[in-house]
Amino acid sequence: MKKSIKESNREEAREFRHNRGLSIKELASHYGKSERTIYRWLNDRNKKNSPDQQNQKIKHKRVRKYPPEIFTRIVEFKKEIPQRSAPIVWKLLKKEFPNATPSLSTIYKYFHEQGLVYKNRNRRQGYIKFERSKPNDLWQIDIAGVQTVGHLEKLYLIALLDDNSRFIVAAEYFKDQKGINVIKVIRNAVLAYGRPNQILADNGTQFKNLIGELGTKYTKLLEILNVKPIFAKPYHPQTKGKLERWFGTVKQMFLGEARFKVKQNPDYSLTDFNQIFKNWVEWYNTEKPHRSMPGNNPPIKRYFDTEDRFFRPLQANVNWNRWLHEIEQRKVNKYNEIHYKSQKFHVPPGYSGTRVEVIEYEDKIELYYRDQLIITHSYNVPINQKKKIRKITHNGTIKYKGNLYTIDYKLSGKTVEVQEINDGKNILVYLKGVLLKTLDL
Repeated sequence: MKKSIKESNREEAREFRHNRGLSIKELASHYGKSERTIYRWLNDRNKKNSPDQQNQKIKHKRVRKYPPEIFTRIVEFKKEIPQRSAPIVWKLLKKEFPNATPSLSTIYKYFHEQGLVYKNRNRRQGYIKFERSKPNDLWQIDIAGVQTVGHLEKLYLIALLDDNSRFIVAAEYFKDQKGINVIKVIRNAVLAYGRPNQILADNGTQFKNLIGELGTKYTKLLEILNVKPIFAKPYHPQTKGKLERWFGTVKQMFLGEARFKVKQNPDYSLTDFNQIFKNWVEWYNTEKPHRSMPGNNPPIKRYFDTEDRFFRPLQANVNWNRWLHEIEQRKVNKYNEIHYKSQKFHVPPGYSGTRVEVIEYEDKIELYYRDQLIITHSYNVPINQKKKIRKITHNGTIKYKGNLYTIDYKLSGKTVEVQEINDGKNILVYLKGVLLKTLDL
């Protein structure tokens, strides 16, 4: 059988070495190979001539690194929630098998072998990538579409993302998408990580007014903070592609798990839900490998380790109460009273005919005249403006959510309106617009 050129060179090198006494360095120079290669050529011959090698048949046997129950759990995790990704499964396995957790690549490979890959048919492609050079140069803010979560019903996610590092500086779920909630998220981010140079938003009414101009509470706050607001092209969500992609990650890696947990805990409140979301965001920022980061590092590494990153902490305290609460104006009547959300409130003498500002809190309202506080009233904040109708029975009670509440037997047969307040802890009972009672729910 004709020998290959490579094998001929190896035999020739061995002859030069043993018969002519050429050094390894000389052989390497002669054949244009490294000294390491020449050593390998000579050793291969010695191994082949060894009696042990000739008589012993080499057997390659792969040793299984992980017990079979681990792969059984992987299948169970995926069947329980098909949208579970490999990082989430790895996180769950790490809790159950801390000393024998497979690597992410092993889990990915097993997903493909078993046909467990979840395919998102709505996945979009073709984004043009851009990125600011340093953290805190640009933040992106947006509101995810409505997400329904068990008995918590419709929720809205508002988030702020650093454009350079993909670090989530603030994110929270709310019952609505009012501009006040946008201000809350900005406050949390600024107090924790300082001020960015710019914030990128879309053209929603939380950021611009109805005719597309500035002058909203959002832009006025950014002016106070010395942060430049910039806006995306209308009907072009790709401008905020990083944040849009992160919303997709939330749906894929968090929302399915969270819905499962809320279903198992019917007493969960929105506060409880936001707490488990906060824990997930911390994991995303500090542990989850990110493919867009060098070395697949989590976002926190680039956010804090980048040299000369922008860091602008607040230089003066901000009166956040003025920004975080609704401010409305009311005219004081001749009886030194104002009407606010179906209730009357007394105003000190001397303000009849003037307009005062009303700032609403969870359990009180404050009345201001030309930025001066003039009086504070306790107040039950309605959480649902829609009132429900009930008829007072012959013994003076009404039935609401399966419970009986005593009103007044003298009003039997009358129709009253019931309104929930204080996150469903109390109810207000009205008769022809007049508040009759405040009851514990």
